[in-house]
Amino acid sequence: MPKTAPVGQVAPASVAIVTPSYNQAPFIGKAIESVLEQDYPNVEYLVVDAGSTDGTLDILRSFGDRIRWISEPDSGQGEGVDKGIRLTGGEIIGWLNADDLYAPGAITSALDALEGNQSAPGVYGNAVFIDADGREIGPCTHVEPFSLNRLINHLDFIVQPATFFRRTAYQSARGLDWGLHYCLDYDLMIRLGRQAPLLYLPRVQAFVRVYPSTKTASGGLSRLDEIERMIKRHGRGSLPRFFQREMVTVAWQELKQGVSGRRWRRAGRGAMELARYGPRVAARRVATVVRRK
Repeated sequence: MPKTAPVGQVAPASVAIVTPSYNQAPFIGKAIESVLEQDYPNVEYLVVDAGSTDGTLDILRSFGDRIRWISEPDSGQGEGVDKGIRLTGGEIIGWLNADDLYAPGAITSALDALEGNQSAPGVYGNAVFIDADGREIGPCTHVEPFSLNRLINHLDFIVQPATFFRRTAYQSARGLDWGLHYCLDYDLMIRLGRQAPLLYLPRVQAFVRVYPSTKTASGGLSRLDEIERMIKRHGRGSLPRFFQREMVTVAWQELKQGVSGRRWRRAGRGAMELARYGPRVAARRVATVVRRK
C-alpha cells in the first residue's frame, strides 16, 4: 500500500505495479514476492487476474492484505494491464507479468533515473533469462541504448518487465492496443518513444522466464504476422530486420512440417514467407561476409 511521508518531508514519487494473471499458479507467488521485497517505500500493487482456475486465487489469498487483487474475465492481457493501470494511482507504472521477476532494487533504480530526466516518458534496463524452475539461462543480450529508428526498423530491444513509464506518457500514447496479443508491449514502447527518447539503464532490472508455452516461444507465424501488421502502422513496410531472420527460420519449419504431414496450406504458407524474406536475409549475410573480408 502507498505510504505517506512525515510532516515536513516531500513524499517520494508514487509507483503502481500491475501484474496481469491467468492460470500462472506455478510462478505467480515468486513474482509477487519480487515486488513485495522491493526497497522503494511508495508502491501500490495490484494483481489483475482473468478468472484463473488452477489454484492462482488460493495463492493470491495467501498474501492477505499485503497485496490487492481482482479476478474477473477479460479479453486478454491488454485489457488486464490497462484495467490495472486505471484502477491504480501511481505516477510511475511498472508492468510485471505473473511469470517474471523484478531484480532487487529495480523500482528505486528506475525512479532515480527518471528523477534525473523529467522529459523521459520511461526507463528500461537489462534483464536475465531464467527457465521454468528459476535457474538463470543467460543475459538478454539484445538490449541496447534507445534509438527510435532501430526500434522500428531493426529489433525490439526493450524487455518489457524491465521497463517503467510515466502515467502521463501512457495516457498521451492512448494506452495499450487491446487487439494485439503478441506485440502489445512493442507497440506501446514505439508510441512512448515517439514522445521523447526512453532512458536506458545499464543495470539488470528483471528476470524473464522462458519456457515452451510462453507467447513468444509458441507464437510461430501468427506472432510474426501480428508484428508485421503492427509495424506497418508505424511506417515500416515489412518486418524489422531481426524478425526477418526469425521469419525465415519459422517459415522453413512450417514448410517442412506441412509437407511431411501433407498439410499443403501450411506448407504453402511457409513457402510464401520464405520467398518474401529468404532473399533479403541471404543478401545481408553475404554482405556481412564480404565486409569482414
